[in-house]
Amino acid sequence: MKKMIILLCLCSTAVFAQNRFYVNQTAGDDDANDGKSWSEAFVSLQRALDEVSEGDEIWVAEGFYLPVKKLAETDDEGNPLSQRYATFVIPGGVKLYGGFPSQATNSTGMAQRDWEVNPTILSGDLNANDGPDFTNREENAYWVVRLNNADESTVIDGFTISDGNFNVEKAIMTIRMVFGSGIVATASGANSSPTLRNLIIERNVSTYGGAGFSNVSETGDASPVISNVVFRNNISDEYGGGFANKGNLKSSPILENVIISGNHAYIGGGMYCLAEMAEASPVMTNVLVSGNDARSDAGGIYLNSYVGNVQPVLTNVTVAGNKSGNAVGGLFCYANSGISLPQLRNTVSWGNKATQKEMEDFYSLEGINENDGDIQNSQIGNPLPTELPIGNVPGFVLPVDADFAPTTEGDYRLLNSSQLVNSGNNSFVTATVDLAGKQRIFEGTVDIGAYELQEKSTVGIEEMLAARNIWAEQGNLYVRTDRPSTIRIYTVDGILVQQTRLGEGLQVIPLSTGIYFVSPDNEKATKVYVTK
Repeated sequence: MKKMIILLCLCSTAVFAQNRFYVNQTAGDDDANDGKSWSEAFVSLQRALDEVSEGDEIWVAEGFYLPVKKLAETDDEGNPLSQRYATFVIPGGVKLYGGFPSQATNSTGMAQRDWEVNPTILSGDLNANDGPDFTNREENAYWVVRLNNADESTVIDGFTISDGNFNVEKAIMTIRMVFGSGIVATASGANSSPTLRNLIIERNVSTYGGAGFSNVSETGDASPVISNVVFRNNISDEYGGGFANKGNLKSSPILENVIISGNHAYIGGGMYCLAEMAEASPVMTNVLVSGNDARSDAGGIYLNSYVGNVQPVLTNVTVAGNKSGNAVGGLFCYANSGISLPQLRNTVSWGNKATQKEMEDFYSLEGINENDGDIQNSQIGNPLPTELPIGNVPGFVLPVDADFAPTTEGDYRLLNSSQLVNSGNNSFVTATVDLAGKQRIFEGTVDIGAYELQEKSTVGIEEMLAARNIWAEQGNLYVRTDRPSTIRIYTVDGILVQQTRLGEGLQVIPLSTGIYFVSPDNEKATKVYVTK
């Protein structure tokens, strides 16, 4: 009987060991409060991080939070470190949730959380003075968030993570410095597989790799689970502008309902995965990779294994409008000595550009042999055996020419007339919703790509386009007005290039390729991309 009592006590301790801490920038107090309810919330995230242990949670109300605690006070030689070494260090096994309202009361729970309505921003902009085009960033924190030896029980959910600036030359790097700037996850002697959900990761810069998210395991697997995350407008000078994932053994992240757009790097503008000893096999479902740019190879996605295999599985993925300065604008799979066998299901890679024209949209290299991979119910832009005809525009609502990359512009949902509608294979579908959160299979057969067309119309494409007011298509500007109007067309530099008086109805104005702002009667201007 005594043994049973002891066992029950131990079980009780395990169940109630988890703590929850609350942070509210507008209603908290680091000194007077204990952080264990909304009424007793801490004002700073760092105060909560100082208290947590493995298994604990932190709930954070909307606000703008800056890191204040440096990794250390001195460098390896005893010199004082600047405030740029401040970062949010998330202990392993801790769950971090943002998106709670600033007016939260003690009755506010997960049901009241909305990370889009209540933006919770973790920023590296220490002086809160960043300008456009990545200016005024010299004082920004090197890393916004850091994770060490994080497994799937480590969760970051409901935040915008922005404006890290790892602009350090390798010659002056200290032992504490790691590549990346938005979120940096590292593991020594372990796997690195944190869970990232409901995030916007943007405007981070790294001299090396993984500006948006850098995940590295030195001896194990790098297999994070990433869902409902946007990687946009991140810049790396070397690899993986949006996302870099490097595992000594496996490099196999799981991505579902993810957007990777407008990022830049030397290799792998949008996403870079490297497995040194085994395989690089990411699993991607309902993912959009668009408008990314690489100075060298793989504007969209770069996958590589030094001695193992490259066997990604892409289901309902859209890779479009990416650009590279050398080989492969879209998806590049490269196994140095192993097998490269990408599996593409219900996937489209189209409208990507590369200097080497024969490898614009997709290329797979197996050791020294080319390998087209296992492609089913997919539309690939360059000549490969597919079940759909090659050479026809797939029918996106508003694709953007890859020459404009890096850009987050574009609308890669499907038109009624798209040949991608109802052309997929339902047996490959595992998700219940598409990238927009709508029903994944509509009208019986799944569509190809990240988005599912939900509503059919009996009107033709010309009538559909005419329902919009201002748009561009095939070298022409289209303007639809309900009264006579004066249309002014400006370059991105604000130079007036044309002023035209139009009558009521739909008008067509030929324009050279470029980006323009179009203003009817000096009203709010619309940004358009004119391509041939």
